[in-house]
Amino acid sequence: MAPALLLFGAFVLWPIARTGWLSLHDWNLVSPDREFVGLDNYSELLGDPDFHRLLGRTLMYVAIGLVGGFLLPVGLAMLTLRHAGRATGVYQTLLFVPTVITTAVGALVWQFMYLPSGGPVNELLDTVGISPVNWLKDPSTALPAVGVVGAWQNLGFSYMIALAGLSAVSPTLLEAAELDGASGWQLLRHVVLPLLMPTLLFLATTAVLHALPNVFVAIEILTSGGPAGSSSNLLYDVYSNGLRFFRVGEASAEAVVLMALIGGAAVWQMRLIERGVTYER
Repeated sequence: MAPALLLFGAFVLWPIARTGWLSLHDWNLVSPDREFVGLDNYSELLGDPDFHRLLGRTLMYVAIGLVGGFLLPVGLAMLTLRHAGRATGVYQTLLFVPTVITTAVGALVWQFMYLPSGGPVNELLDTVGISPVNWLKDPSTALPAVGVVGAWQNLGFSYMIALAGLSAVSPTLLEAAELDGASGWQLLRHVVLPLLMPTLLFLATTAVLHALPNVFVAIEILTSGGPAGSSSNLLYDVYSNGLRFFRVGEASAEAVVLMALIGGAAVWQMRLIERGVTYER
């Protein structure tokens, strides 16, 4: 127990405490001088319109992550069980591929997919008469394009979890409900979803927690936060401020705010999970 606590303190508690302490200072990494400024970094951060825009983009990435790591996997799992038949194994393999590919390799694959000329995405659009889009250079499309890469990375894992949860639903319950005259929608709403609730809440939690780390590497490789900062988010800005521009105090304040937001979301979702599994008690 003691070694585990020691490791937890060294690699979790100490970095958190150190980040909180640095957030109270004005410190450029290349200078030995640190000036204690109290909460000035936080007041400047919360009053900065750029921070508000970064927060909005961060929430957009989370929303895209929820689609790719929650809604889409559950829908695909339902379709697989209902229609795939003997091809289920093939679909499982294809959909799990993004999970076993590193984020960097996945980003490079999508960089090719998004090529303005000859890229598969634009070639597909061309077949339906839509002009090519410069996905990664247009401020209006860069964020969703990068967000798709992060969501795609989480698709396979979430799909397999959803498939396992759906497979655990007893066919006897479904047959009994059908004999009672339940329609397909009633089966889904009153039988399948309540039984699947713990799995759904777990997927929603992991989708939110994975959204920002998954997209970080994609931002760095595909856009570096551009064009004009349109694809950046809070996590990437922490990295840029701290390791590119050496503004350690500002970066630490951003990191503390981001940690508080993620921690609050995690606690809220854990409470939802506790409520969602009460029927098992």
